[in-house]
Amino acid sequence: MTGPCRLPRGSTVLVACSGGPDSLALLSVLGELARPLGFSLVVAHLDHGMRGAAGAADARFVRGFARRGGWPAIIARADGPAWMSARGYAGEDGLRRLRRAFLVRAARQAGAAAIALGHTADDQAETVLLRLVRGTGLGGLAAMRARRGRILRPLLAATRLEVEAYLRDRRLRPRRDASNADPAYRRNYLRAEILPRLAQLNPRIGPALAALARRAAALADWLAGEAETARAAAEVRPGSRAAGGIRLVASTLLGYHPIVRETVFAQAFRRLAGSGAGLTRRHLAALEALVVRGREGARVDLPGSLHARLSRGRICFAAAPRSKARTGGT
Repeated sequence: MTGPCRLPRGSTVLVACSGGPDSLALLSVLGELARPLGFSLVVAHLDHGMRGAAGAADARFVRGFARRGGWPAIIARADGPAWMSARGYAGEDGLRRLRRAFLVRAARQAGAAAIALGHTADDQAETVLLRLVRGTGLGGLAAMRARRGRILRPLLAATRLEVEAYLRDRRLRPRRDASNADPAYRRNYLRAEILPRLAQLNPRIGPALAALARRAAALADWLAGEAETARAAAEVRPGSRAAGGIRLVASTLLGYHPIVRETVFAQAFRRLAGSGAGLTRRHLAALEALVVRGREGARVDLPGSLHARLSRGRICFAAAPRSKARTGGT
């Protein structure tokens, strides 16, 4: 693998394979590249138990394809909607989290340095539109990255038409999931109804949206760098009383563009909260008001039992005491 997906020789890559066109093409491509580029593959497949015999057939197909390729496979099965709901994996978001948790466990089991997913440029275009509909900022417009941490998306620049052409050339017959045509799922509805209508206005709407994501990603990376500089300039090194918190000089932050300040707020929040819930537009607006016109002692309550308070000209991010937790603004 080249570019952002490059890995050191000797690495193990966990390849998520549903048996469908995109993931089958991904597994085949990586299988052709593994020996010359010096990495090894482990195949991962999760049957979530929602498609009965068809899901079980997909698992057998992936296991057989992995065996013919000479790759070890980690195959798991969940027990359908009731099992998933009882464990907090309901709905589309629940399915994504269930798959993510499975892949993390499988990567640990395989000793894999990276997890490869089969997302294409068409998936990227759909993701951009879904985030626009939901309401998103610059980072959301960047959508998926070819590499984020140990997640690799080697096919992100390839279209579905190119994937199908590759499969025909290799005489590979993927599995077809009928649920991918169910308009009850937002992505399916967008793919079947919305994108074809947009294509009447711009036949290259897919590549245009994917290009927008690439530009947004580049700009988001630049903005993150500017915010790191601003945060470093504004941050007061915490003393013993501020251990575990972050203190930023408000007057220093005022020397930067509001969009840079927003990114500083998001970075400070992530440092304390870690992964999980992020700041909403309401939180960002309240933090901006705290810097621009806040009163001494004014406070903004944030997700994850965190808060920010204006104290002596400094914005102090810290954990909110449980006994004093409340709904907040400035």
